[in-house]
Amino acid sequence: MNSALPITALIIDAGNTKVRIVGWQGGDQDLRLHRPDAKAQWPVASPLVDLAVLPTPDKNGARSFVDALARTGVPFGDLPVVLTSVVPAVADLVRSLWPHVSVIDHSGDLPFRVLSARPQDIGPDRLCNVAAATACGLSSALIVDAGTATTFDVLADGEFQGGLIAPGMALAAQCLGEFAARLESIPFAKCPLEPGLDTAAAMQAGAFHAGVGGVQAVIQGLQELMGPLPVVFTGGLGGLLAWPEAYFDPYWTLRGAVVISGAIAPPVA
Repeated sequence: MNSALPITALIIDAGNTKVRIVGWQGGDQDLRLHRPDAKAQWPVASPLVDLAVLPTPDKNGARSFVDALARTGVPFGDLPVVLTSVVPAVADLVRSLWPHVSVIDHSGDLPFRVLSARPQDIGPDRLCNVAAATACGLSSALIVDAGTATTFDVLADGEFQGGLIAPGMALAAQCLGEFAARLESIPFAKCPLEPGLDTAAAMQAGAFHAGVGGVQAVIQGLQELMGPLPVVFTGGLGGLLAWPEAYFDPYWTLRGAVVISGAIAPPVA
């Protein structure tokens, strides 16, 4: 956070398991995303500061929002608020707290064409991920968002071609422990590719390497189908997937929310 810059907006990203609230700093001249260089770290502007992360509340969880923001000391009452949420109850809750909230959905001014016949069914997080790519000046990209679910979204020639949705890597490991009679849930974490000497070690190695390998196989298949698309990773587990030729940005969805909300200037041709 640049303490010399005020927070000018709140950006809220509500997923199935957690809600992330960040503050946006600076003006339009500070918000522009730059076209990435696939051979190096992508120079993405970062006028963002993490304010709070909390478990996803139900429709009656307003107090958790208020308490979390009060602890930051940010005078948020009059700030613009942008929300991207895959949980309808959270959208209703945020509207009750900030009636002026800008809620991201398919009806917004999207900087790309959507080919789906039912754009209203597309998760706003996926729309944000594609919008962030266009703000970098990319007309084609593959965005992989690894969280509770793992989504693969394809932007090709300025058109959102759709994508794939798979169970998240950590969720798959959790479900194995919950539904297999003699197995217990194990934490999803990076580990060596080697045989496990006990059940827990075998599960951990299997969950990680089958999960990461499966994602890599899907990316390879999509690259063969669609061509050599630049790859972006985001989401809570995205950092475990990125390789040198790709890019990981934990703020990618949030940046896209700002793009769609109109708080960022379009890229220069």
